[in-house]
Amino acid sequence: MTALRDEKLGVFSFDPNAKLNACNYYRVHVPLAALSAMGLAETWLDSGAHQANTIQALVNADIALLFATTGDTMGGVPEIICDMKPGKGPDGSAIYPPSLVYDLDDNVDYIHPFNPAFGRLGTRDGNGRLLESGDEITTVMPNGDEFLVWRDRETFDESGHLFDIARNRKVVNSCHAIARLCHGVTVPSKMLAKYYREIHKCPRVYVFPNTVVETDYWYPNLAPRTDDRVRILWQGGQSHMPDWYPLRDALRTIAQRYPQVTFVIWGTKFPWIHDVIPDSQVEYHDWLDYSAYKIKRHGLQCDISLSPLAKSVFNRCKSAIKWYESSIGPSPEASLVSNLPPYSDEVEHGKTALLYDTPDDFVEKLGTLIENAELRRTLAENAREWVRANRSPAATIPGLFAFYQELRAVRRAEALEV
Repeated sequence: MTALRDEKLGVFSFDPNAKLNACNYYRVHVPLAALSAMGLAETWLDSGAHQANTIQALVNADIALLFATTGDTMGGVPEIICDMKPGKGPDGSAIYPPSLVYDLDDNVDYIHPFNPAFGRLGTRDGNGRLLESGDEITTVMPNGDEFLVWRDRETFDESGHLFDIARNRKVVNSCHAIARLCHGVTVPSKMLAKYYREIHKCPRVYVFPNTVVETDYWYPNLAPRTDDRVRILWQGGQSHMPDWYPLRDALRTIAQRYPQVTFVIWGTKFPWIHDVIPDSQVEYHDWLDYSAYKIKRHGLQCDISLSPLAKSVFNRCKSAIKWYESSIGPSPEASLVSNLPPYSDEVEHGKTALLYDTPDDFVEKLGTLIENAELRRTLAENAREWVRANRSPAATIPGLFAFYQELRAVRRAEALEV
C-alpha cells in the first residue's frame, strides 16, 4: 500500500452496510471506482471487519469517508479521526491525518412513516410534527378503517426493530453531530445541501450528484417490439405510497382512455391503488436484490417512465436518480415527473422530460406522451444527452476531487497549527 499524497489523493471509505444497495452503490462504490479509474486517487473500502487493514488505510488516506452512519454504529470513530495528530513515516516524511467527510443521501429529519427506515430513524409524523414519547401514528385506509402504523415502544419494523421515539431522536441527532464534526459534507441535491448549511450549520457542504455509469447496466439485444402497446413504468417500494396514491383516479382515467397502455409496476403492489387498472393493462414485477437490479432495469422495454413525488421536505431533498436511469442506454425512456425539486431543478420541461403539477395535469401530459411517439423519442434522446453531459463520472468526479483537495489543504493547515 503506497501513500501517493502529492500525485493523487488517498481516499478511504467505511462501508458499515457491506451488502450492496442503491444507496452505497451511488454514494460510495461509484465515486471510489471512478476516482481510481481516472487516476485521481488510490482508494480503499473497508467494512471495519479487518482492523489492521483499516488502520493502515487511514494512515495512508487523505480523505476518510463516512456514508450515512450514525453515532451508535460508529463507536466514536469520527471523534478519533478528528483528534488524530500529524506524525512522521519511517523515512521521516510528514504523515497528516485524513479529512473526515460525511455523505448523506436523504433528509433523515423527515422520513415518512411509510418508509421502511422509519422504525429505527423516524422522529416525525406524516405532517412533519416532531413526535414525543408515547405518541402513535395511525392512518385511514381506503375503506375508511383506521389503521395503527406505529406506537412508541410497542410496534416493530419488518426487521424486528422496536419503534422507540426517544432512541430514534438520539440516533438522528447523532447524524447531525457527525455532520458538524466532519471537515466536509457531501450530498446529492441542492435542497439537501441548503438544509445542512442553514439548519445544521455545516460550513463545507458540497453537492456531489448521483453519478450514472452506463456500462454498469445491461442492455439486452431483444427483438424489436411489433405490438402497438405503450409500456409505462412505475417503480417503487412501500415508502412511495404517498407519492403514488394521489394519482389513483388519474390511473383509472388513463387506463380507460388508452386501452393500448400497459402499466409496468415494479416493486410494491398496492391493491387499493392498482385495482383501478384492468388486469389486462397491468404487469407486475416483484422487487429483487440490488445485485440484479441493473441487469433487469432496461430489459423491461418501457416507453415512458413515471416519477411522481408528493410535496414534502424529505422529497425535495432527494436525488433525481430515477430520471437519470430512465434516460440512459440505447433505448432511453421519455419521463413524466413531478414539478418539484429535485426534478424541477434539473429537467427542462418540454425538452428533456415533461413536468406535471396536479392529477389532472398528469392525465393531460401522460396522454400527450402516449399519443405522440415522436415526442417520446425526442425527450428521451435529449435527456440521454443531458445525463451523459452532466451526470457521468467525467462530469461529476472532477468537482468531487477538487472538493477533497480543498479539504486536504484545510486539514493540513489545521494540523500544522496544532
